Amino acid sequence: MAMFDEVGARGVIAAGQSEQAASDRIRDLANEMFGKTRRWHKRIVRSGPHTLFPYRENPPDRVIEADDIVFADFGPIFEEFAADLGRTYVLGGRHAGHLVGEFPHEKVDGADIESYIAPGNTTPMRRRDEAGRQCHWILEIHLTDPARGFGGFYEQLLDLGRRVRSVSAGQPKVNE
Repeated sequence: MAMFDEVGARGVIAAGQSEQAASDRIRDLANEMFGKTRRWHKRIVRSGPHTLFPYRENPPDRVIEADDIVFADFGPIFEEFAADLGRTYVLGGRHAGHLVGEFPHEKVDGADIESYIAPGNTTPMRRRDEAGRQCHWILEIHLTDPARGFGGFYEQLLDLGRRVRSVSAGQPKVNE
């Protein structure tokens, strides 16, 4: 999981590069961080319409676009134990969540980037508010398909069980 956090921190999943290039950069990062490139199933990075393909399909390489949803699926082997890890990245979303707290809680200021899980917010997520209370965050994802006229919405309290430092490239940085 630390590798996926580092993928976000380093901006490995980014518009303008191909899915294969992103996959190769993640492979190289795994080797750098853990000395691992051995795997039990193929590496997958899929973006945009390719996210609709099941595992067994092998769509042609695609360039990641600015507002894509991208997922990565990897099966690394650690000490002869097969793992299976995945993460979804949302590019170009204005924000992916916001502060919430005890009612009446501090009002979320729409102009204050520190109130949101968003690129540009470099403050620690695990912090105290102005009244000294622990900050809590809501993950908020709104997916839409304007061409087909529908969308979906997901909102849930984030579990900050791991120590989270800040947000970079839309992804929380995590201390293990």
